[in-house]
Amino acid sequence: MRKIKIDRKLIKMGNDLVIMVQNENGHIGSVVTAYSYVKNGEVKVTLNMLNTLGHKDDEVAKRYAGTLAKFYNCTVTCICGIHLDDITKDEIVDIMEQITEDIQKCLSDH
Repeated sequence: MRKIKIDRKLIKMGNDLVIMVQNENGHIGSVVTAYSYVKNGEVKVTLNMLNTLGHKDDEVAKRYAGTLAKFYNCTVTCICGIHLDDITKDEIVDIMEQITEDIQKCLSDH
């Protein structure tokens, strides 16, 4: 299995956040914006997605944007492009594990 290094940058824009997630072959594959709102005293989110033809980066972008928007109660846009030719299931699992750990780091840095 190849060593996959995921790079994430987080930028504050006023009260909102922009997150860029990529590997060494980064590109704009998906853009997800999560909007937080309060209903019955609970913070909820709604998502808008834009995928470039043939890309599935939205799974990563949805996790970042949705989780951080709910936690911080703000709007979060995640731009994601992780590219690996002939990616394997094990590599997908590795990426998602890295993403899960990194999201927890984002929450604990609060």
